[in-house]
Amino acid sequence: MQRNHIAASISPTAPRPGATVLDALAAARPIAPTTPLKITTEEAAERMRNRPQTWRAAYCRDGHFHGITPTKLPSRRLLWDSNEVDALIAGQTVKADAAKIAAHFERKAADASKVPAHLRAKAEKRLTSGEGA
Repeated sequence: MQRNHIAASISPTAPRPGATVLDALAAARPIAPTTPLKITTEEAAERMRNRPQTWRAAYCRDGHFHGITPTKLPSRRLLWDSNEVDALIAGQTVKADAAKIAAHFERKAADASKVPAHLRAKAEKRLTSGEGA
């Protein structure tokens, strides 16, 4: 009879002599991820105690929210760096990534048909009145 190779790979190893329960728990603890944890707009807003639309509007308008630039998924969802959100909550300043902000505005400018009419009218009004200069 052949033994299941999957069961053999997940079976625990024998404890070393003199090992305590705490040693076993420490060995079973998952390894911390090397990449920063990303959270959704809703989770970030909940941590900061404001609305998700505040984050989305700031990203649309400025390309960042108090220096934090999100990762935009193909599904158009935004993911924010958890460490940067925690730093902002702690009162630390977060330096905005100029390259990410520039890429955001290039994406927006690439297809003017995607810009809603009311925003286009605001931009034209700013340009003609000299407000944006």
